[in-house]
Amino acid sequence: MTAKINIREIARRAGCSPSTVSRVLSNSSEKGSVKISAATCARIMAICAELDYTPSIHAARLFSRRSKVIGLLAAGGLQWDDENLARALSGTCSCLSEYGYRCLPLQYREDFIKNKEYLSIFRRCEVDALIIYGEIQDQDYLHELVEQKMPFVLLGNRINDYPAVTADQQSGMEKLVRHCLDCGADKLVYLDLCYGDSSEQRRNGFLNIAGKDAIVIPGGITVTAGYQAAAEAMKYFPDAIIAGNDALAVGVEKYLLEQNKIHVIPSELLLTGGDNIELSKYCTIPLSTFDQRSADCAKRAAEILVSHLEKQTPLHSEVLPVEVIFRRSSGKQ
Repeated sequence: MTAKINIREIARRAGCSPSTVSRVLSNSSEKGSVKISAATCARIMAICAELDYTPSIHAARLFSRRSKVIGLLAAGGLQWDDENLARALSGTCSCLSEYGYRCLPLQYREDFIKNKEYLSIFRRCEVDALIIYGEIQDQDYLHELVEQKMPFVLLGNRINDYPAVTADQQSGMEKLVRHCLDCGADKLVYLDLCYGDSSEQRRNGFLNIAGKDAIVIPGGITVTAGYQAAAEAMKYFPDAIIAGNDALAVGVEKYLLEQNKIHVIPSELLLTGGDNIELSKYCTIPLSTFDQRSADCAKRAAEILVSHLEKQTPLHSEVLPVEVIFRRSSGKQ
């Protein structure tokens, strides 16, 4: 009867302990106080190659207490069909695969936080670290992650001094507003987002250029919110509407289309958004916007975490520049 191929069988054939095999297979042979010789490593790897053996994730955890899995937690009520979140997931997965890690998508739910599941999956070695995407209102659990020494990086939003990778959204908004002023607009209205760092960055970018007394209207993050805010915005007879994101701007276009006023863009009314979602270049009048580079930010967050896990480098924050795209809604052809 053929022996079952597992770590114990590899150890028997190599003449060493199962923990030594686990060290080698988890790339831990050069770490810690117990060193493993190059000859032993080579012998173990040769036996694995001969037997076409690939360790299970559970076997890999045997010594290292590592799963080589990083969780991507979608916070702020976001669903996985959100375009920026989908880009972040894609960027995370593609980056982690290059380092031999996997990505575990996690949904921020009330029971997930209430039952402290975010700590349980770490203690069970199901994930080694977290990337947390989206706006966060309940910040207590971040403090618990720090206390439990669970590595994490915030993605897209900054909170206190926690490590975060973000895009310079304020700069992107400033460039769009300045462009509208350069095109002759002098009465600007801003459609605000909801809450959090991303919302604050964009609002500040608008006010920095348009002036602290410029008109700001509560909006939201959806097309419906933009549609509803457009009616209020038009009462001010603006010559530029600066929407906090592309979805709001699409809502403005929908409102103007139903009012048979879509023709005022861009000859009488300039319109800009933010995020560069796919729809922004295909809507009735293509939108000027900026790309917050969700995939690139996610890749960088993943790299920071992998480096921390593998080389013990300190977690830190980074800000990536945005790309501003001018299209017909602000006068560009």
